[in-house]
Amino acid sequence: MRLAWLKTLADTYDVHSHLAGVMKNDQPVLLPLSHSTFQAQIEVTIDEEGNFIQAKTLEKGTDSVTMIPVTEDSAARSSGIAPHPLCDKLCYIAGDYSLYTGTKKEDCYESYMKQLQDWVESEETHPMVRAVWNYLKKRSLIQDLTKHQVLKLEESGKLTDKVKIQGSGQTGANVRFIVYGFDTPCVWKNQELYEKYDRYYQKKMRKEQLCYVTGQINSCSEKHPSKIRNSGDKSKLISGNDESGFTYRGRFFSKDEAVSVGYVVSQKAHNALKWLIQKQGYTRDGSAVVCWMTNRDMQIPDMMKDSIHACTELDEFDFDAFDEMEANESNRNDTGKYFAEQFNRAWNGYTAKIKVDDRIAVMALDAATTGRLSISYYDEMGAKQYMDALLHWQEHCKWRRFIKGEKGGDKKGYFCEYSPAPREMALAAFGTQRSNWLEADARLIRAVTNRLLPCITKKGMKIPRDLIQAAARKASMPQSMDDFVWYNDVLCVACAMIRFNYEKGGKLMDHFLEDHIDDRNVLFGRLLAVYDYMEQRAMFGYDEDGTRKEGRTTNAKRYWNVYSNRPAKTFQTIKQNMIPYEKKLSDFELQKFQDWTEEIMVHLAGKGFDNKALSEMYLPGYYLQTEYMKQAFQKKEQ
Repeated sequence: MRLAWLKTLADTYDVHSHLAGVMKNDQPVLLPLSHSTFQAQIEVTIDEEGNFIQAKTLEKGTDSVTMIPVTEDSAARSSGIAPHPLCDKLCYIAGDYSLYTGTKKEDCYESYMKQLQDWVESEETHPMVRAVWNYLKKRSLIQDLTKHQVLKLEESGKLTDKVKIQGSGQTGANVRFIVYGFDTPCVWKNQELYEKYDRYYQKKMRKEQLCYVTGQINSCSEKHPSKIRNSGDKSKLISGNDESGFTYRGRFFSKDEAVSVGYVVSQKAHNALKWLIQKQGYTRDGSAVVCWMTNRDMQIPDMMKDSIHACTELDEFDFDAFDEMEANESNRNDTGKYFAEQFNRAWNGYTAKIKVDDRIAVMALDAATTGRLSISYYDEMGAKQYMDALLHWQEHCKWRRFIKGEKGGDKKGYFCEYSPAPREMALAAFGTQRSNWLEADARLIRAVTNRLLPCITKKGMKIPRDLIQAAARKASMPQSMDDFVWYNDVLCVACAMIRFNYEKGGKLMDHFLEDHIDDRNVLFGRLLAVYDYMEQRAMFGYDEDGTRKEGRTTNAKRYWNVYSNRPAKTFQTIKQNMIPYEKKLSDFELQKFQDWTEEIMVHLAGKGFDNKALSEMYLPGYYLQTEYMKQAFQKKEQ
């Protein structure tokens, strides 16, 4: 079992250890060792002597997410008795729970109190812990909560789960404590308390074995943390509790022979991974992808976003120029060129801050089963290597598309050349339109994005051809979606994918039509563009502001899918259907379309004017010919 990722994450935790337990606004918290989180529903306030003061229910949100000390057993509990050391459910901490519910939970309470007393009597105790112990041993928690109207009783005098707290029944509520008389009265925010519990718990651990990560004899962990992707995630990266199945049996006699990881290393690695995912990870469709600098605190571009938004969260990236682009009307007609110039300037300024020894790690997690996570992709590389690969991806995979403006904001959308996000590529290949966007099965999206990760991080690796073909097939069905979604989210994305794999003398499709003047696939794509745009010019009117009026689908789009499979025969049908529309064109328009058709047919004649199915290369031929014709008419109209 390769455990390099554990060592890298543990080292990352050490780099940021000064942030452990530090809470700032709504920012993610790096958990201290031997700690986890739960969603608190009730907050109880007591004094230093353990006397009840007040209590209240908590609304669901970030403020109710509470950091708590845990044991190996309590952090992994699903059944059985395994109390948390301090904050826990009512059934563990309320000595009068059975009295008010009729459910026998004395064993849970006794186990909790015995564990808490052991901490109180240890060298690593804390006055706040003693105050909680003094209060709870009175066995009056539920009595106090009902007296102050925090919990509601039925007429029979029992707790009812018909009354909900944050959508859950009262009997299963999580409780946290505030102890007045201290500079930091909230037990989940007191850093001295974190440190004391960690030292106390590590002294309690006795099992020492060879740690496969460090190569040293240390106290090793049998149960590793969950809640990696989010607070409700029960899946684990390391698990070997299936002693009757074949998790490890067949190769090893015991799970310790399969893998043995030190407790401290496991805690550091898992806590660092949780923090990184919350802070800068991509979590969508059931997967999690995170990329981070391992040796120091420096933000890096997000490879899971398109090139426009990949750097928007970076403090080191100067975006003043991009704001100027929005404000300067003189740049509106050439946003692609202007954006590229400003982006390169900001990129060069950012990369100048990268040091020679900086390292970057990339990790993708996927749900192998309900209870287990898998690492679907992991790689480490130098920071400069990563930046070169990412820039290569953004430069070679870009295509001119429309950027939508912010909803309710002042910024309007505009056209610009940029690389699509991996998820957009997955949707372009396998998505189905729902309302005004594309959707696809989450498992399929995860599989595609995982296959695209090495294309981004390893310079020179191409996009798998089957993904490009799938996107080309989807782009060949324009009638299955509206024009904007088809054009912007499918056709343009498919062309971007084709461009990334494009190789012809080191060029980036700068002179694509000229370079493929005798390629039948490109020529048929250009021919389709001529007849599609010809019908658009003839059929659609324009409003006073210059926007095109809505109309029916063109013949080219109606026959598109058939055309891509039998181009020569289908072309004759489209040409025949275009006869009535030619009469609606001006003499200049008709002449231009005839000239373009003759030019293409001259090159196509004798070079494949047949019904052999077209390759995906006809798509950029269609797109670029359409753009060329639009520019020609714009110059004439100006």
